[in-house]
Amino acid sequence: MTKSAALLSALVFATASAVCAAPLAAKPLSRILAQSLFKPGDFDAMRAAEAALYGAAGVKTGSSVKWSNPETTARGQVKVTAQQGNCLVFGHIAYPGSGAQPMQVVRKFCKSATGKWLLVD
Repeated sequence: MTKSAALLSALVFATASAVCAAPLAAKPLSRILAQSLFKPGDFDAMRAAEAALYGAAGVKTGSSVKWSNPETTARGQVKVTAQQGNCLVFGHIAYPGSGAQPMQVVRKFCKSATGKWLLVD
């Protein structure tokens, strides 16, 4: 994953986290990211857990991977909650290192014709 793709994925995750964790409100993306309790290394660990799942042969609904970032003490788990054709739906539960309430996020990845996994939701 390129650095810009990784940043975009982190931004999408942060936005989804903020939207799922709080009532809908018109906030600029910069404010959402500034208020996020997760750090870039946390997003890297989350994405690595996702990649471990969609990269595994024969992954099934219910499969899960735990992740943690020792630098921030953030941790969580990503679980395959559904398979839809060539797509996998992941449910995240993530605990910020600050001890704040856990956040739940759903992300969907589909395998492209070239064999690359792409974030679609």
